[in-house]
Amino acid sequence: MITDTVYVHVRHWLFWYGVYGFCDKSCNDEITLYSDKERINFLGYFDLLTQPCLIYSLNNELDKIEDNEFCNEIEEFIRGNKDIVYSYIYPRNEEDISHQVVHFAPLNDKGHKPTYIYVFSKLSKDWDMMSIERMVKILANDFLHLDIEKVVLLDIPTYEETKVSYDQDYELYL
Repeated sequence: MITDTVYVHVRHWLFWYGVYGFCDKSCNDEITLYSDKERINFLGYFDLLTQPCLIYSLNNELDKIEDNEFCNEIEEFIRGNKDIVYSYIYPRNEEDISHQVVHFAPLNDKGHKPTYIYVFSKLSKDWDMMSIERMVKILANDFLHLDIEKVVLLDIPTYEETKVSYDQDYELYL
């Protein structure tokens, strides 16, 4: 199915700080996809992680024992030849079942869709507006079965707004 446009909300200000050059570009961003700019028709939610982010997480953030399965997925991706791999969190209890994704996604052995999807990517070392657009087109095809022509980022802050937010976030460190 071909649709004209998918609208994207990038969750964190850190992405915009990198876009405007206040800090290094982000290597991990959460995005939400909509079919309308009013955000009424939710399409999906994804957590995008670049290879440098994954390597950093393995070496500095993840517990190799507690997060063993996730660490193994990351290590396999890093060693492998694929540019994109998806990692899924499936419902852990009855409450989680109501939080399954609404779009296509692989089912686990209990017949459940995931509640959360990580996207491991070697397509870029960090995220900018163009790499997010490229990834959204891939995700729309893989999970929504849509070939989209245009990606529109929602809520793009101005340089000035971003500078104010950056200064407020980091004034404690100055």
